[in-house]
Amino acid sequence: MKENKREYYLDWLRIIVVLLLVPHHIAITFSHIGDAYVFLPVKDNSLYFFIQSTFLNLWFMRMLFFVSGISTYYALKKRTNKEYFLERCKRLLLPAVFAIIAVCPVMAYFRALNLNGFQGSLFKFYPVFFTKFETYLGWAHFWFLIYLFMFSMVFLLLRVLIKNSAGPEEKIGTFLARKKNIILPIVLFIVFEMILRPFFPGIQNIVDDWANIMVYLSFFMLGYLFASRKECLDKIEENIPVFLGIGIIATTWVLFLKYAQNYTDYFARLYNTKEYQYKVITAFFQGAAEYSLVMLFTGIAKKVLNFKNRVYDYLSNTSFSLYMFHFILVNLVMYYLIRLNMNHYLMYILGIILVYVLFIVLFELVIKRIPFLRYICGIKTAK
Repeated sequence: MKENKREYYLDWLRIIVVLLLVPHHIAITFSHIGDAYVFLPVKDNSLYFFIQSTFLNLWFMRMLFFVSGISTYYALKKRTNKEYFLERCKRLLLPAVFAIIAVCPVMAYFRALNLNGFQGSLFKFYPVFFTKFETYLGWAHFWFLIYLFMFSMVFLLLRVLIKNSAGPEEKIGTFLARKKNIILPIVLFIVFEMILRPFFPGIQNIVDDWANIMVYLSFFMLGYLFASRKECLDKIEENIPVFLGIGIIATTWVLFLKYAQNYTDYFARLYNTKEYQYKVITAFFQGAAEYSLVMLFTGIAKKVLNFKNRVYDYLSNTSFSLYMFHFILVNLVMYYLIRLNMNHYLMYILGIILVYVLFIVLFELVIKRIPFLRYICGIKTAK
């Protein structure tokens, strides 16, 4: 890749994943698959909400770590280790600290009202949040910033220890760029999932989250390795049909096994009597699905989304703000919508539209007009 050419498809992948956070978090209100602050009193067992929540959980946050790894390679081509460290503090650590102090308590307040029977003002609740941090979902979706900062520091330490040597990464990159070797890392993810996932199902608290840590860190490192060898990224695009085939098969099995354990008598009994074996089999397909899906969507984006336009310019400048504040808007909208006697699919669609509209209003009238928020959200000044 030419150093002066920006790979716009990487930005598009980030944008798309952040945009998907809105329907994803709204769907959790209905499916109860994942953490949220506002839930329907009774779970909606709709197949659609189950599929959406489960399918997105297979790949979309993993995609962000993979893209972040690629971006790290390009960042270190024009920054020193010290400059990279300071940039990571500014773009990851500072927003995370701000979010924990100012954003998470507001979101948790909706959970306190909706699920915990709290009565009182937000100001009264504020100290309660910090005394019951985990009860109110702690750092919420900002776990991503914490994990990415942690991975960036681990990577930087390794880089310093090997004294900026490019030998290991070039050897691995050269190997993966040969023939169909780009498919081989799938084995790594299958092994991590089968060994760790049955014991660490996925609570993003660092301490009890070893399956996610190893999977996310591996995607981050692979992103860096692939970027260091142009042919690796080209091989992803060339092998779109292969990743599509593996992705369809593995994803179908994951969806079937997770759905069947909850909604069919036979598989529910099988899960209850042979839980470990059931989890290991599911983890096998999950490892295959997550790698193939990340590669599939990366290849497709590289093929069709390597461009910029006005939509790109606007979304690239607002996507981090959407990441920071969307969940507050989701809570606000869904807190009132679930009180209406409305079809759940209509409520879901209306919720998505309202959140996007409210965000645009919030961004244009508030976020981009306050210097501190502009700084936290990395909003660029229009030229």
